[in-house]
Amino acid sequence: MSASASRTSWRNWSGTARCTPQRILRPVGEAALVDAVLMARRFGVGIRAAGTGHSFNQLAVTDGLLVDLTRHTGIVSVDRAAPSVTVRSGTRLGDLATALRRIGLALPNIGTLAEQTVGGALATGNHGTGLSFGPLSGMVTALRLVTADGAVHALDAEHDPALFHAARTSVGALGLVSSITFRCVPAFNLEVRESSAPLDTVLKDFSGWAASADHISMSWLPWKPEVGIRTMDRTDAPPTPRARLRRYTTTVQELCCGVTGVAGRGSSTAVPLLSRALALPLPGPADYVDVSDQVFTFPQPVKQIALEHALPLDRTPDALRELTGALKRAGQYSPYSVLVRVGAGDDSPLSPAYGRDTGYVNLTVSRSPGQVELLRVIEHVMRAHGGRPHWGKAHTATAEVLAPRYPRWADFQRERSRVDPDGVFAGDYAVRLLGPVGAPERAVVA
Repeated sequence: MSASASRTSWRNWSGTARCTPQRILRPVGEAALVDAVLMARRFGVGIRAAGTGHSFNQLAVTDGLLVDLTRHTGIVSVDRAAPSVTVRSGTRLGDLATALRRIGLALPNIGTLAEQTVGGALATGNHGTGLSFGPLSGMVTALRLVTADGAVHALDAEHDPALFHAARTSVGALGLVSSITFRCVPAFNLEVRESSAPLDTVLKDFSGWAASADHISMSWLPWKPEVGIRTMDRTDAPPTPRARLRRYTTTVQELCCGVTGVAGRGSSTAVPLLSRALALPLPGPADYVDVSDQVFTFPQPVKQIALEHALPLDRTPDALRELTGALKRAGQYSPYSVLVRVGAGDDSPLSPAYGRDTGYVNLTVSRSPGQVELLRVIEHVMRAHGGRPHWGKAHTATAEVLAPRYPRWADFQRERSRVDPDGVFAGDYAVRLLGPVGAPERAVVA
C-alpha cells in the first residue's frame, strides 16, 4: 500500500512522446492511487496515468504528476462460476492471459500486443478481431475508479451505470482505474489457416469474408493485387507440435519490415523491391493449432508508429479501394502491411466501435519523416469514410472533428464534468481530444 516517487523524464515505448513531470509516482495498491490523486489536488497540478507506454501519441504526457501503474499488478480474485476475473489495472495482458490459462480460463478475444497493461488497453479502445466479438471494453463487467476528489467508485451495470459505461473507454479522463473485472470463457484452442486471395475478390463480399471465421484478419501490401488472409477458428484439437514457432512468424516479418524501413529511408519508393529481397522463410507449420492467447498475440520488438481507424463495416471496402489510389498517388509505401480486422459494435460512449459492426484499418510505418507522412494520407481517406481514430495511435483529430462521430459524446462529457469538474485529469492532449471540462456538449466539424 505504497508509492515510490521520482522526478525524472518519461517517454513512451516508441519514443514519439516524452515529458518531464513534477513527479512520477509508482503506486502499489488502491490506497496509494487515492494518495496520488489527493497529492495532485493538494499541490494544484494535473495528473495523468501511464502503463507500458504503448500509445503512440501524447496521451500520457503531463507536467504535473505522472502515475506509472506498472507496479500495480496482479489478480485480485477469480469467480469460477461466472466465470470472471478481477485484476489490477497495471497488469499486462499477456500476464493475465497466462494466469487464466493455468486455471482453465481465457479472455474471449484480445489484440496482438501482450505487453500492454489492461488499464491502458481499456482506456484506448483495444480490440482483437472477429465479427462476433466486441472490443476489450465489452468484456468488462465491473471496475473500481478513483476520481478527482479521491473517492473510490465501485461501478457496474447496476451501480452508477452511466459512469460505468463511460469509464470503459475513457482515455484516462475520468480518474485512475484501480481494478477491472473481465468476463471470461473456458480456455480454448484456435486452428490457424493462412491463405491468399485477390483484394478485389475480398472487397466484393467483404461482409461475407468478415463472417467466414471466428476470428479473421487481412494483411495487404498496397503494391500487390493479392492479400494475405489469416483465419482462426475455435477447435477441440490439441496444439500442433512446434506450433509455438509460428507465434514468432509475425515477429520475424516485423523485423524484416524494420530493416526494410531503415534501408529504404532515403527512398520509400524502393520499399517494394527491398521487401522482396529481405523476405525470410517463416518458422513452424503453415497451418496449426495453439492455445488462444498464443495465437492472438506475438512479441513486437521493433519500435514503429501506427495509425488505425474504426470504420462502419459496410464502408470499409470503399475506404480500402480509395486508399489504393491515394497511396499510388503519394508514390510512397510502408514496408508494413495494411492490417484489416473486424469486430462487433460496443455501447461504451467513446468506444471507436460504438453502435456499429466495425472494420479496423491499421497502417504501421517506420519512424522517419517520409514514412510518417504516409499516415496523413491514410488518415484523410479513413476520415472521409466515417472513421474514428484509435485513441492510443497516431492521428491529428481534435474534439471538433471527433464529437460528431460519437452519438453519445454529450453523455461522456456529462460524466466527465460530474467526476472531474476542475479538470484534474484534463492534460493538454486530453483537452485537444475532448475539449476542456464543461465545454459545449456537441462540437461542429470545421
